[in-house]
Amino acid sequence: MTDDDLARALRRLDPAETPLDAPLPLDAERRLRRILDHPPARRRRPSLAWVSAAAAVAIVVAVVTGMLWMPGSSASAQTPKPLVYTAVPSGTGAAEVIARAQAQLAAGAGAVTAERRSLSLGWYFSASPDGAEATVFRREWVDVRWNEDFSGSVVTTAAEATNADGDTVPNVDPAPGTVVGEMRYVRNQFRPLSPSSPEPSVDAMRALIETATGATGSLSAGDALVGVRSIQGEWTLDDAQQSALLEVVASSPGLRALGTTQDRLGREVVGLAGMPSSTADTDVTLLLSTDTGRIVGFESALTAPNTDLDLPAGSLTEYALWDVQDRADAPR
Repeated sequence: MTDDDLARALRRLDPAETPLDAPLPLDAERRLRRILDHPPARRRRPSLAWVSAAAAVAIVVAVVTGMLWMPGSSASAQTPKPLVYTAVPSGTGAAEVIARAQAQLAAGAGAVTAERRSLSLGWYFSASPDGAEATVFRREWVDVRWNEDFSGSVVTTAAEATNADGDTVPNVDPAPGTVVGEMRYVRNQFRPLSPSSPEPSVDAMRALIETATGATGSLSAGDALVGVRSIQGEWTLDDAQQSALLEVVASSPGLRALGTTQDRLGREVVGLAGMPSSTADTDVTLLLSTDTGRIVGFESALTAPNTDLDLPAGSLTEYALWDVQDRADAPR
């Protein structure tokens, strides 16, 4: 198959009449993410590693063209240190933690309104696909905005490199505020999980999580948490919507209450954890604000060494923090 044949085949997959240089739709990015979550068992170095959603299409293009630009010098494979939790009081489990958060959400002032936007501050890393020992670590703002006509944008901006304990970045990393990735979606190209503002009901949120994860039958706690992360990546939810989402999480088997800690912005949070069925040797954590009850963070960590990524057990592979729009350095 020639390059032109491949391009025509890819265009036939999307019936929308869009420019040839338009980015892939989000459902294609989600499928890519599932592929990234399941690296081949026997490989010296990964062709693809964990990347921000905004960078996923750029990585695909790089692999197809046989070239990947990696800024700066190599960095050691060190990930941020795990959060240290204070145990919850005796007799307090995940159900009690969520009930308290829901009471706070119900009593909240309702200052947060549902919005077709997701702004997060996250930590990501990527590895060279050619076997070279080049690994880049970076904190990034990921700003997802989309409109009722399904046009939109995903803009990735470099954040400060040293605020989070354990971050390791090259000295030549882009300065904070530098746009490091940008995608524009034309009308009818952005394909969200929920085209309209999600109904604040348990049934609606469960269906949305099932759509996000592809889970069927019983929804495990880890799968529910991964679904929450996907929804939070496209919507800013109001308090009632988040309360319904937490109700789905509460009813999912395997949920663990980790206790309280401070997230990587110094906010007091309580952690809820579970193991996804779709990703081997991975434990994921949802962070709830102890002040508001809102969902403010998500983390993913390895429970066993990953030889493909050269990372030991306990290594953090991702974190994303929400409700960060009031920070002075946040994108506007």
